[in-house]
Amino acid sequence: MDIDKKEQRNIEEVEIIFKSQIKIPKNKPKKQIFFCPVGLVGAGKTTVTKPISKKLGLLRISSDELRKILKENNYDYESMKDILFRLVEDFAFDGYSIAFDLDCGNSITKEFIEFLSRQNNAKIFWVHIDPPEEYIFKKFKNHSPSWLADNPQVMIDNYLIQKKKRKKENTKFNFFFTFDTSKRDLPQQIKKCVDEIKKEKNIYKK
Repeated sequence: MDIDKKEQRNIEEVEIIFKSQIKIPKNKPKKQIFFCPVGLVGAGKTTVTKPISKKLGLLRISSDELRKILKENNYDYESMKDILFRLVEDFAFDGYSIAFDLDCGNSITKEFIEFLSRQNNAKIFWVHIDPPEEYIFKKFKNHSPSWLADNPQVMIDNYLIQKKKRKKENTKFNFFFTFDTSKRDLPQQIKKCVDEIKKEKNIYKK
């Protein structure tokens, strides 16, 4: 078999594995919504997105979960965005409201989400995950070696690279809500955000 075709087949198998792990909500909001966190690595996007997706009945798609599957199957992350965008598009056109458990702050991802929003008449909730930088660095330094990184300095370096790139892109957002994941009142912040989303007209109206 041609090497490129074999690799493509294997990538497709990775996509099938990832898709099978996504929890499909039983119900859908009356109006389709996209919950879109913007925050650098280590900011706490999953910490916020996981509970909110449960409280609002959103289909959560995680870049870290896909990244882990790719790494376990000895692939780099080159195909990650294509897989994510393809699955998101399928679920969106099937009417599901989506919680993007990934950084939506780069211009390519933002444009993709805005395109889906126009096509599906979906409401976007851009939220900023914005703890102090010293909190993120402290979290990295206390992080045990894992599949994500062998040592804290790798994570810090990745953060600084992403921060520099984000500053250069200078992509603008109209944030619906801002989270500080370093605060003890994070559960209250999550509740407040959920309540504010539910107040939006015709989204959860019976």
